[in-house]
Amino acid sequence: MEQKSIVRNRLRSKILSFSVSKEDLFKLFQVLEERSNAAADIEVSNYKKLDQTDAVFEENKKTIKDGFSLKPTIISSDGKELWGNYKDIFESPNFPDEIQTIYVNSEIPLKSRYNYNPANSFVLFLDFSKPDLFNLSFLPSQATPNESNISVQGYDATWVHGVFNEFNSFVKKNPSKMTWLHRHSIYDLLIWGFGLPLGFWMAFRLSGILIKTFGSISPFLLNGSYVYVFFASLVIFRLLFHYARWVWPLVEQRSSKNNAIKHQMVLGAITIGLITTVILDLIKIVF
Repeated sequence: MEQKSIVRNRLRSKILSFSVSKEDLFKLFQVLEERSNAAADIEVSNYKKLDQTDAVFEENKKTIKDGFSLKPTIISSDGKELWGNYKDIFESPNFPDEIQTIYVNSEIPLKSRYNYNPANSFVLFLDFSKPDLFNLSFLPSQATPNESNISVQGYDATWVHGVFNEFNSFVKKNPSKMTWLHRHSIYDLLIWGFGLPLGFWMAFRLSGILIKTFGSISPFLLNGSYVYVFFASLVIFRLLFHYARWVWPLVEQRSSKNNAIKHQMVLGAITIGLITTVILDLIKIVF
């Protein structure tokens, strides 16, 4: 007798750039619900009657079908938690203005209540957290930590690849801005290209004040003040870098009550102001 081989497929990927509104999230869950319903149809079609009565068999199939309904867990930035049917959550007046995390596992309803393991399922985790603004213990050269990921697994390879590819296509259509800021070693490139020149420029700009203040006191204090201004400029550059990562997160929830746009305008004004002043000073020096 020929034995049919059973191979379980699993695809997993990190989410490195994602920007969504509440409406986008709702559309995403509509798509995921459809794919979960497709998995339910596959599950029911493969469910064996064995020695069950017709009534029990039909009831069990209905239970399996209903068990594929998505029930995400949404945690707000202030720690409040919502769990239940995704439509009820999105219609709830308690839907958070600022989301911390979203977690959904399509196999949990059946597994937790009936100890039943579906053949096909997916797990999605969206991490909307931002790096601490003034946490200087975190090395800026490292990539910004973010746990957002999706994992799709099952015995139906077509379903697994379909869900995985459709989700990734949705993510690619909704990228976050300034993703390059969060890459590994990008700070090292910026510090050499902009940070160090900024330090020298700040020392140059403040040289008149430093000479008046310390020039008549001690050459040592004067030279030390230049060094202090130089390193203080590097600290300021690092804070601005952390600020930029905080303003433009990897995984972002867009909301009318989100102050991110205001912060982006402030940081943009600071950056443009610095660049303009540096260019004007260079023009004065050259000409």
